[in-house]
Amino acid sequence: MIGGFFTVIALGPLSIMLMVLCLQVLIYREVISMSSVAKKERDLPWSRAMNAYFLVCLEYYLYGHNMHRALERRPWLEAHLRPVFAHHTFISFSLYLIGFVWFVGTLRKGYYRFQMGQFAWTHMALGLVVVQSQYMIENIFEGIFWFFLPIALVIVNDIFAYIFGFFFGRHQLIELSPKKTWEGYIGGGLMTMVFGFAFTALLSDWKFMVCPPPSLNMTVFSNVQCDVNPVFVPKEYAVPGAVSALLSTLLRRHIASVTIRPVQFHSLAISAFASLIAPFGGFFASGVKRAFNIKDFGNSIPGHGGVTDRFDCQFIMAAFSHTYYVSFIKLSSVTIAG
Repeated sequence: MIGGFFTVIALGPLSIMLMVLCLQVLIYREVISMSSVAKKERDLPWSRAMNAYFLVCLEYYLYGHNMHRALERRPWLEAHLRPVFAHHTFISFSLYLIGFVWFVGTLRKGYYRFQMGQFAWTHMALGLVVVQSQYMIENIFEGIFWFFLPIALVIVNDIFAYIFGFFFGRHQLIELSPKKTWEGYIGGGLMTMVFGFAFTALLSDWKFMVCPPPSLNMTVFSNVQCDVNPVFVPKEYAVPGAVSALLSTLLRRHIASVTIRPVQFHSLAISAFASLIAPFGGFFASGVKRAFNIKDFGNSIPGHGGVTDRFDCQFIMAAFSHTYYVSFIKLSSVTIAG
């Protein structure tokens, strides 16, 4: 599973987008199936078809924007599809309206409450699963670094939270997840920030990671060149006097300044979110499972439950990472060389 993930990363943006699309479909299917009632759905034969239709409409809307951005580098193809892209939003909304009219037309006496509940559940799943996960795609277009780092931070936090909780856990963190402890929560958070700071420095010299993809066909073997965002360029920072004296004493050599990449400071903020807030995505998923009295969202991954059980923290993490990037990092313009 881990090897497959790294292979997808190495194959570049197109393979990552396809992976995210598969995850969206699988998780959406798992979440939708939780509210299904087989007996009632037999009397409402179009209910599952409508769930799939609304998913297709939203995917068309979301991926349409990204495909337009990608095809701008292929003028001959973009020219043929220009009318579709020019009216993409109107087409997407029209498709949704067809689904809405379809739904209203299928309302049946005796099933109103069930159908309205299904309609609301479908839209909740579309928002929490598909829309949030789409930020993973947005992150890819800013550089695979912004897709890979948040995922790695969540995984590392989960590992260290388990280790600290296993060896030192004494105080329960939240009732929804009885095995989660304050010791694991705090210890995992500290180790995640250390990892994020160091791992960011390791990735920052790799242009395959930090450059916005010049094309969807880019792979780890491509000769990627770009004007790197200034946050990835090392800068020298003066060390305050007291800290300099302490470090000089401990290391037995004078330290007046340190060289750090600005993105490493940003990684601390992203790591803090992965440690403090992202776990609540998992707690929310635990609450949903308790509400439906189930152990796992599915059995897609033997021994691990459903796909949703493995990615319950990743979507909110992707949304935050993109929001943070747009708000605090994308202030510097980045241009593709050559």
